[in-house]
Amino acid sequence: MEMKEQLINAVIRNMEPELEVSQLKKLKIVLTINLNNLSVEKESRDLVIYDESSDLAAYKQYFVSMKLRGLAQGTIELAMRTIDKFNRWAKLPYKEVTTQDIRLYIAQRDMVDHLSSATLDRERGAICRFFKWLFEEDYITKDPGRRVEKIKVEKRLKKAFTPVEIELMRNACRKPKEKAVIELLLSTGCRVTELTLLAMENYDQQRGSITVVGKGNKERVVFVSARAKVAIDNYLVIKPHTDGPILCGLHGVGTAMTANGIQKMIKEIAKRAKVAHAHPHKFRRTAATLALKRGMSLNDVRRFLGHTDVDTTLQYIDTSGSDLKLEHEKYVA
Repeated sequence: MEMKEQLINAVIRNMEPELEVSQLKKLKIVLTINLNNLSVEKESRDLVIYDESSDLAAYKQYFVSMKLRGLAQGTIELAMRTIDKFNRWAKLPYKEVTTQDIRLYIAQRDMVDHLSSATLDRERGAICRFFKWLFEEDYITKDPGRRVEKIKVEKRLKKAFTPVEIELMRNACRKPKEKAVIELLLSTGCRVTELTLLAMENYDQQRGSITVVGKGNKERVVFVSARAKVAIDNYLVIKPHTDGPILCGLHGVGTAMTANGIQKMIKEIAKRAKVAHAHPHKFRRTAATLALKRGMSLNDVRRFLGHTDVDTTLQYIDTSGSDLKLEHEKYVA
């Protein structure tokens, strides 16, 4: 890696805690342009930069690269936690890690920690992507993850809530806030993190629409049902506000509910309703399944959920319906 690129990477790493992703991208472009006609030599200039051959520098740069790619914060944190676990277990310089080391780590996570095949494959993927990046960025000379086999994950049919379960949970709501959460999840099909970010400024009450900021900071417009609008209106009566998060957190107006707070709320409602296996993401699956059954095309369901391709959407739909195959053939022939 050239010294010029090392310098740019060092500046980006140092500024990462202070700047937004869009600002980091702009800074990198500005540095690249302005340093284009300059020669940067470590031994001839009094510059303090990271040693790019060090594992710590590589680790930090990988973190920054994921931010620059626009990955969700939760995705980045999960990947870095997985890499941290592997680092603590292996205790090796990255250039000395072998294919067998990665295989052995995955085997131990399977035999000792008894992880599910889905979790094992997710960890394998995170580790292998990291070493692939190290190889492509010339931090290491061989990619030890290239020959690590994917783990077969048994695909189970994931069910949506039944109409009866939905009504039981609606009836089990004791507070306007609980009702608003349930109806918003069913109406918008939002991810739980998206729900926490729903803002009054983005809520068009006349049109019944909300602009959602999804994965990769992509925006889409979702619509609220009549039930959801009534639930929001009732909630705003006891918690009046015109800006900030729609669903307020524990500290009142201006603060947002957390994903954990919503998950806990759903569990409590489901417990009162005696509905098993309830969690926020199941509402997203339910919203997609109901939309398809009520006549929305598969392609429109894809847009509704904020997916890039239909294949991803298919994983969210309870495929027990007989119309799915026909819809699939329209768009994925």
